[in-house]
Amino acid sequence: MTLASDHAHRVVGLYGDPTVSWSILLEADLVAAAPEPEKLRARLTAAVQRYPHLGVVPEIERSTDLPAVRDRFASAPYERGAPLIRVAVGERALLVAAHHGALDGLGLLALLGILLDVPVSSAARGIGARVGGKPFALSALQRVAEALFAPPGRIAPDRGPAAAGDVFAACHEPSLRLGAAGFVAAAARATERWNRAHGTRTARVVAALGASRRPGAAPEPVHDSAFFRLRLRRGADVAAVLAVQPPEPDFPARSSRLARLGTRLLASRLGSTFLVSNLGVVSTGDRVRALAFYPAASGRSGVAFGVATTGGRTTITVRARRKDFDEVAAARLLGEFRDAVREPAG
Repeated sequence: MTLASDHAHRVVGLYGDPTVSWSILLEADLVAAAPEPEKLRARLTAAVQRYPHLGVVPEIERSTDLPAVRDRFASAPYERGAPLIRVAVGERALLVAAHHGALDGLGLLALLGILLDVPVSSAARGIGARVGGKPFALSALQRVAEALFAPPGRIAPDRGPAAAGDVFAACHEPSLRLGAAGFVAAAARATERWNRAHGTRTARVVAALGASRRPGAAPEPVHDSAFFRLRLRRGADVAAVLAVQPPEPDFPARSSRLARLGTRLLASRLGSTFLVSNLGVVSTGDRVRALAFYPAASGRSGVAFGVATTGGRTTITVRARRKDFDEVAAARLLGEFRDAVREPAG
């Protein structure tokens, strides 16, 4: 299964910040008791036989402290040859994490359906055949020039005790159907207000938007996604910007040692101001009360906003680097995002 591990690390590519774990997480609040670990492992074993890129079958953890497990699942690196999937259960909760090179957001949803043995789908439409507008080499050179001379703006740090790992915050709202552009616009407004409150000017906002290439009607546990980098002026029509912006070009199959070193050295200046990823309206066969999705937090700010809707409830999340934000700061930033998505302009 080392081949699966190597493939997952290659997928992250040159744009992948080597200082973060690239672990994405999905936390399901279940209507009834969670399946027993033995049953979950049997289902996962069958899935790995069908999808060998998922790698080694992990042990299923049972825990009464899922937030602590979530922190560990999020921060621990995926060593080569080790499992690419992490699963833990609480009394009525199921936590699934995966290396982003093995699964994307819809892939996590598919894995959730496998573990619960129910059909899971999303109303996400996907971007279909839209391709990158420029060669990867040219895009990479432009990104390096941007990092050196005009890096993207960042969300002002609000430091707690300096530490490794990430912090998390989540809240529930009545079903929101803003669409990708609406959530990006809300994140941009939240960023501007946060920075203003911290005495920092917001300039050169670059929003990263995760997007699936395939629709979510029958997702499979694979990675088939793209992302957009949207340069946003104040008050920009995000939907119009997104409509004409091609996705970033695909990563090359291989990267040189020099390129990886450069990415590491410039990690704090590469990337985007923030990332937004929305799993859409998810159907879970009435087995799940709420879904909290935590995308990977990298880039200039190390902040990711996640969105998932199920059972008439939208869960919005913030994931941020602990070295720049503590739990209280993450909760305040989530409050800014929540207020922004509630606005009619969103």
